[in-house]
Amino acid sequence: MSDDLYRRAREVRERAYAPYSNYKVGAAIRGASGGVHVGANVENAAYPQGNCAEASAIAAMISSGETRIAEVAVIGTGSALCTPCGGCRQRLREFAAETVKIHLCDAKGIRKTVTLADLLPMSFGPDHLGGKSPAEADAAEVIRARAPKLKPKVVLVLGSGLGSVADAIKGAVTIPYKDLPGFPRPSIAGHAGRLVLGRLGGVPVAVLQGRVHLYEGGSADAMTGPLRLLRKMGAKTLVVTNAAGGLRDGWKPGTLMAISDQINLTGRNPLTGPNDEAVGPRFPDMTEAYDRKLRKAWKAASKKSRVAVEEGVYLAVTGPSYETPAEIRAFRQLGADAVGMSTVLEVIAGRHAGYRCAGLSLITNPAAGLSDAPLDHGEVVAVGRNGAARLVRLLTAFVEEAGG
Repeated sequence: MSDDLYRRAREVRERAYAPYSNYKVGAAIRGASGGVHVGANVENAAYPQGNCAEASAIAAMISSGETRIAEVAVIGTGSALCTPCGGCRQRLREFAAETVKIHLCDAKGIRKTVTLADLLPMSFGPDHLGGKSPAEADAAEVIRARAPKLKPKVVLVLGSGLGSVADAIKGAVTIPYKDLPGFPRPSIAGHAGRLVLGRLGGVPVAVLQGRVHLYEGGSADAMTGPLRLLRKMGAKTLVVTNAAGGLRDGWKPGTLMAISDQINLTGRNPLTGPNDEAVGPRFPDMTEAYDRKLRKAWKAASKKSRVAVEEGVYLAVTGPSYETPAEIRAFRQLGADAVGMSTVLEVIAGRHAGYRCAGLSLITNPAAGLSDAPLDHGEVVAVGRNGAARLVRLLTAFVEEAGG
């Protein structure tokens, strides 16, 4: 079937109108229903303005009533392979999953096959249009195919150095984020970038092993798509974990803090832009951002697991620089007990989607000005790893208490 796409792309290339560049391009797109749609580049006297071959093929597909792309072939002029330009890559992404194959061809046939994600790693889909986006639909298909019998009740988001918690999942099915259209690609040490499905304490769970932060260049809603998808698949409880700096005197590295409330000083909100009423209200109530009953469940889990848990308010900043001593003094005046660079946006998105939310911070270091030691991310990851056994015992007991 791919050879047929190549043939159609080569044929339509000969009908291209390229009098200014003399570089003809042909593109063939296979729609989800199996139909093939072709297009050639069209230049005009305002060259390089005009219409790319891929854009022409997309227009033909839309005119026929198709809206999903299953496969693409592109052929240029000469022996050099022609890849879709930046604009066409994003146009393709509007109607295709990141996993869709793009065949790059020359006169001899298909010479190289890549995915749309290879060409456009930071692509975005039409999620803002509401309903189920192509990326969301494709990710759901991957999850159902890999773990057909599992319907998660609890979603766990693991922070820096806490990824080893995923090793405690029974019957684990692991899916890299790169295989899940619409899922983010973490770039920070301690964030593996995997979805782990299985059971913890006998409860079906979905573990997001790693997150994307604002300081990585990600958007405020980077984790919103995965959270909404898992909510639609049946999850009702969201548990967010993070590594944080402690603002209370006497808190040592390794202290665990159940989050009672949050302060968002990132200056961002994942709900900015058009609202999807099918997901949640335009103005969600955050009075009980962290569910009251789940906060009590931490105390019961602490007693059951024999792991001590403090309680406090988590404050989030953008990062990536650590806070100054003056900022820490200000945060303490605001009522914060721990400070980090994550979590608050996920909880806002979670509450909007109807999750019951709970949070847990692992205090990895005293915040700036509360200790003479310099702040270091390596220490954050190391403390997370060292505290993994205690964290697993506590989270297992908590999930059993919460019951999904």
